[in-house]
Amino acid sequence: MTTDALGRQTNPDSEAWATHGLFRLVTHAVPAVLVFVVLLSFGVWREGGTAALLIDTDDFMRTVQVLDWLDGQGWNDMVQRRLNPPDGVAMHWSRLADMPLAAVIALCEPWFGRPTAVHLAAVLVPSLVGGLFAALFLWGAAALIPDRHAPLVVSMLPALVIPLLLMLPGRVDHHGLQLALTALAIGFLLRSLTSERPWTAVGLGVAAGVSLAVGLETLPFLGTATVILSLAWVLRGKPAAMALVCFGATLAATTLVLLFLTPPWAGLTAIVCDRLSLVHVACAALVLLAGATALALGRLRPGAGRLARLVAVGGAGFAGLALVAAAFPQCAGSPYAAFPEEIRYWLDHVAEARSLVVLLHGGLDTVAWAITLPIAALVAVGWQWIGAADRADTRWPALALLVLSGLALTAWQIRGVPYANLTAALALVPLAAAINERADGLERRWTRIGLRVSIPVLCIFAVVVPSWLDRSTVRQPEAENAGCDVRFVVAELTDPAGLGAEVRTLAAPIDKGPAILFLTRHKVLAAPYHRNVKGLSDNRRIFGGTEEEALATIRARDVGALLFCRKYMHVAPYGNRPAFLGERLAADDPPWWLVPAVQKDGMGLYRVHPHVRRPIPEMRVPMEPRLPAAQ
Repeated sequence: MTTDALGRQTNPDSEAWATHGLFRLVTHAVPAVLVFVVLLSFGVWREGGTAALLIDTDDFMRTVQVLDWLDGQGWNDMVQRRLNPPDGVAMHWSRLADMPLAAVIALCEPWFGRPTAVHLAAVLVPSLVGGLFAALFLWGAAALIPDRHAPLVVSMLPALVIPLLLMLPGRVDHHGLQLALTALAIGFLLRSLTSERPWTAVGLGVAAGVSLAVGLETLPFLGTATVILSLAWVLRGKPAAMALVCFGATLAATTLVLLFLTPPWAGLTAIVCDRLSLVHVACAALVLLAGATALALGRLRPGAGRLARLVAVGGAGFAGLALVAAAFPQCAGSPYAAFPEEIRYWLDHVAEARSLVVLLHGGLDTVAWAITLPIAALVAVGWQWIGAADRADTRWPALALLVLSGLALTAWQIRGVPYANLTAALALVPLAAAINERADGLERRWTRIGLRVSIPVLCIFAVVVPSWLDRSTVRQPEAENAGCDVRFVVAELTDPAGLGAEVRTLAAPIDKGPAILFLTRHKVLAAPYHRNVKGLSDNRRIFGGTEEEALATIRARDVGALLFCRKYMHVAPYGNRPAFLGERLAADDPPWWLVPAVQKDGMGLYRVHPHVRRPIPEMRVPMEPRLPAAQ
């Protein structure tokens, strides 16, 4: 037995076992497998087929995109041609997130057929991503505590309930994959803060670059990582400068390579702000510029103090940002600044795009589930940092900045909650380890157990209880789907003797467009994507305009059928004018030129009369029915 720095007796053999590779493998792999099995169980026992799993609109659209790719659409061809026909919509998504789904479908389809293969992919891929995410979280947390506390970190996994909800079976969108890549990047970031391993920032640059190509939601983390490494150089000097250079060089190289691999080649040099483009390669180059500035100052002025280093890296950063903003002014402001006012009504109703300020109008309980855990983590980090023996340890400000970035992103848009919970759970790991150290010195067994599980239990309460109190976050999507489930009308839309006799263009609730594309071979005007400006505008004219506007748009877009749901928000009328079609259909009083096909629980599918779709030349379509009822 030996005595450690805190005066406790320890067993050297157990300490050696705690650093053994097999021990680390077990503590990371076994919990990850358990998370995979738990997530998988939610899909195995779920009834209703694939459509019941793909609840979110992005999950439907992602599956449609993958199937189009497997059916011959090019790797760089990201146009969804059945959305807003005939022009289609160039999606801003990346093929990188399509690859796991496409691989499972391609392997399983020859054996089980396409429907079963798609279902297997929808169940397996998110569950695998969830298991990987759990393993990467444990690996990242291992950089914050001694190896002997690794089993304790496993108990922190329930604190990740909100991020893991994005990895339930059916959640095939890119957000789960992006969170896993972010967890990997954070693990590399925390390791690169030690002077012995600045080269681990290479892994940070690669993981962050791939995540950025998957989706631009990673941009706030990239900025935070750059600030953290720059601050580490200010505090520690030369060793941290190499980490900053490694991060900048690999991030710039990764984004540049992926720029050639992912976007359409015809628009390789196009300046776009909603997917990886030259703008973001330039932003990655700014990180390299900061690292080069650090190295240059170290050579020119080896004795430069912290203030000089702060001024140098801060000046280089602000100058670089100003240069990028001047070169790409269209991407310098709000991403929604150029959004047409005509369709802003849709953006205002996107729940995940709302800010905390907007949600606070409903009371503090409506945002408690989003901010309780991050605020608790921020307080814990500050308290431990103040009492730490080594206050110069750069991991303390790194954790604080990570949690603050999560809170800032959540305050801007509620979609930042999973990232905020990931950083908060990591930031609480050192506190759990410190409490575990205290518990080792206690004699009562149940007191020791209670202390060791106190932080994980409090994390669960901080997430679950506010979510339970704010029932609206759960009930609202269920209520919308209950009154507007596309599966109720699939039989009619696919019936060869009915609306399935030909491929038609449908006007439907905006959020139901992706489900229609997945479940049928029809086309839709609108889906909830900001690039679909024309489709969203025309959809509003049909449901929210006057009768003349609705008829003119139906003719111009050759709309063959309409789907209406009384309980679902369709569109906002123009100003104070009445929405002709919305009001008539809500009152179960359709105009003569809509022929009912399916009526069920406030949900109606209507066929557009052929005289409206293809009017006879020089024939005025009557505004009131003049044909016998049988016709």
